Amino acid sequence: MNTITLNNHQLTYHIRYQKNRKTLQIKIISSTHLEVTAPNRFPKTNIEDIIYKKSSWIMKQLLHRAAINENPINKSIRHGAPLLYQGKSYNLVFTTTESNACTIHLQDNQMIISMPRISPEQITSYVESFLKLWYREMASNILTDRTALWATKINVKPQRITIKEQKTRWGSCSSKGNINYNWRIVMAPPEVIDYLVIHELCHLRVPNHSALFWQEVYTFSPKFKQHRTWLKHNGAILMNILQKS
Repeated sequence: MNTITLNNHQLTYHIRYQKNRKTLQIKIISSTHLEVTAPNRFPKTNIEDIIYKKSSWIMKQLLHRAAINENPINKSIRHGAPLLYQGKSYNLVFTTTESNACTIHLQDNQMIISMPRISPEQITSYVESFLKLWYREMASNILTDRTALWATKINVKPQRITIKEQKTRWGSCSSKGNINYNWRIVMAPPEVIDYLVIHELCHLRVPNHSALFWQEVYTFSPKFKQHRTWLKHNGAILMNILQKS
């Protein structure tokens, strides 16, 4: 394992070499570890020179990661824990019911989950499973409605909408006009959700990220840069919770 010190902060890093790679990529793995992907035979001294040149960016990313780690939102599934839904933080409240059905009710700043009487050790896994189903259902409803609305405004016709579990993408649009959404986007504010919908629908007009594409997005979402920045800064928080087992 290699070590390097940036601004009095000691980091470890490992190098992955790729045969056909032409550029060097640095990825933040944790608060103390980096992953460097480099072309074959790329000298280690040159790699460290680039890491030093990128030190400001690396430290900025580490500070951002630290801030996310200190943010209590979307950290755990327990009574009183805060979760995001459409950009608002709700505190989880667990209640029991004589019914066999589990329900979720939003009231003020509370997300009230009524569930059958189960043993304390089963509560977390039970709530996690139900919450994910609920989030996916809400995402399907909201994204289907918003896609229909914006498709009419943009004058495009998507073929199929699919809600998926994705680790790195918020949405995608295929050449056949099929749109995929990451269900976690339903945790974001409504205007950010709309930006994602507009983004994917505009790909039905322009299938790349050229200047023309971004002009199309701007036409329907003038603050798209602001919404894109929100996702960039808060995406990790949306990804924190309800991961695949």
